[in-house]
Amino acid sequence: MPSNARIGIVLLSLVFAGSVGLNSSAVTALAPTLVTNDNDGTTSYLRYDGTSDATTAACSSGRRSQNEPTVAVNPSDPDIVAAGSNDYCAQIVNGEVWAGYYRSNDGGATWAHSLVPGYPMDTSAAGAASPTHGMCAAAGDPTQSFDTGGRLFYGFICFNRAQPTNGSVYVATYTNNGATYVRTVRVDRGTPSTWGLFQDKINVTTDQTGGSHSDNVYVAWATYPGQSDNNRMMFARSTDHGATYSKPIAVDKGLSEKQFADLAVGPDGAVYLTYRTISHQPSTTDAIYVAKSADGGASFGLPVRVAGFTPFDDRDYGSSAGCGDGPFACATGFTYSRFSSLSAVAADEVGVHLVWSGRTGAGQGKIFVSNSTDGVLWSAPATVDAAPRGHQWFPDVASADGVISIVFYDSRRDPSYGPGVPPGNTAGGVNSGKVVDTRVARSGDGGDSWTEQVVSTVGSNFGWETHSSRRLGFWGDYNYISAVPGGVYTVWTSSQDLVPGADPRETGAADDEDLFDVYQPCTYVPNDINAPSYTSPTIDDPCLSQGGLDQNIYGARP
Repeated sequence: MPSNARIGIVLLSLVFAGSVGLNSSAVTALAPTLVTNDNDGTTSYLRYDGTSDATTAACSSGRRSQNEPTVAVNPSDPDIVAAGSNDYCAQIVNGEVWAGYYRSNDGGATWAHSLVPGYPMDTSAAGAASPTHGMCAAAGDPTQSFDTGGRLFYGFICFNRAQPTNGSVYVATYTNNGATYVRTVRVDRGTPSTWGLFQDKINVTTDQTGGSHSDNVYVAWATYPGQSDNNRMMFARSTDHGATYSKPIAVDKGLSEKQFADLAVGPDGAVYLTYRTISHQPSTTDAIYVAKSADGGASFGLPVRVAGFTPFDDRDYGSSAGCGDGPFACATGFTYSRFSSLSAVAADEVGVHLVWSGRTGAGQGKIFVSNSTDGVLWSAPATVDAAPRGHQWFPDVASADGVISIVFYDSRRDPSYGPGVPPGNTAGGVNSGKVVDTRVARSGDGGDSWTEQVVSTVGSNFGWETHSSRRLGFWGDYNYISAVPGGVYTVWTSSQDLVPGADPRETGAADDEDLFDVYQPCTYVPNDINAPSYTSPTIDDPCLSQGGLDQNIYGARP
């Protein structure tokens, strides 16, 4: 959850600079699988112990939003895949979003669904014992990793939108190949004050090398101190399978704002942490950094600046929080959910591979890649492909079996594409259709050349007004891909199941006709799109479970 919305987002336990080559002929559509199913009306969601409660029952038919997906493939059995998301189905009973947990035993063909224990209305034994219970109401920023023993580590943040804020980072542990919930541990705490410490955007990985640090659990996140934009990138580790975590250490000097921590472990056990810096004042710049630990996360060398870049960020089109209707309308007339540039890292026998999203000199959003043999000296940035149109953003990267895989969103099919137009909009700010694809680029030569696949069979659009009283979109801040020997799986957020509709509050001649409204047969008081708040509907109103909020997570094996 980036700092421009750090007090607003969302999250189980379950039983069971040049351009490199592009082979355009390799672009193929694959059949994706629906990972999240909150529409069967029975018991698609269960608690960690196989029972149901009011929250899981509501989730089973709520047709609410899921976004910011994460995924982990089990290195000891690649047919076992775990996934997670910000799951808004929990709002129906709890009033807030929570961490959704989904698990597959058949390589992602079918999924079971649950929530991490500890949500506000969780009366189970594990829920009551969780350190989140009674401390924080909203959970989000999910991240997952398996170790070599079939233990799954699920990281998330948990916070309150009002005081006491208590924005802290947690990691839940599951054993039995992710089927059995064991515990949740707080790794670092936030403070009650809104302007105190807030821990944000966690990332978790494990050492799967079989070496001296094998099965260590590594955690990185951004910590925000009060009202300062200058923050720190923090790190902690567990050497006892997630039972305890080390005292957090700062990886950088805190001289600028940093976000989007991402971790990878090389074959020799070296740990790599990447993040981006954000330009706010003359002393700070937009840049990509990597820090390296050669001792299993006990300490890190000074972060290396890999590249400066021009971000592909939402603020370029009107607002850093997105643009929508009513009080969320922007002078540009565009409608879009928030997005920003981020980096991700993978490591393998060839070296370390870094990807990030940014703009070319022509203003096009692109995925950039840089490679290193040692994590210290890096190649000049190159774009993954040479497609002359379309924006690309939200990359993640993984590597196994000699193949590097990058997942990202891509709008090259959008007939209204232009550098000065956000994805999914026409120049006049109208919905341009299902024009955003999810693609996976793959390289078998260490990142020198790439081929691509389209893994989504139905396009998406991320301007749909699903949040903030259905006047603003929110579609999350990232995608995920996981790779181990014998298995690769990727997940993304899709709008393909969302039901469009007319907003009943748009009755005035001056109200927009942007075609981003969702189906919501609700009664609003006052019936005015520009109202600062409403007395109805409440978050549990059945009018909101009719498909207009039905964001879903899809996944595929590239």
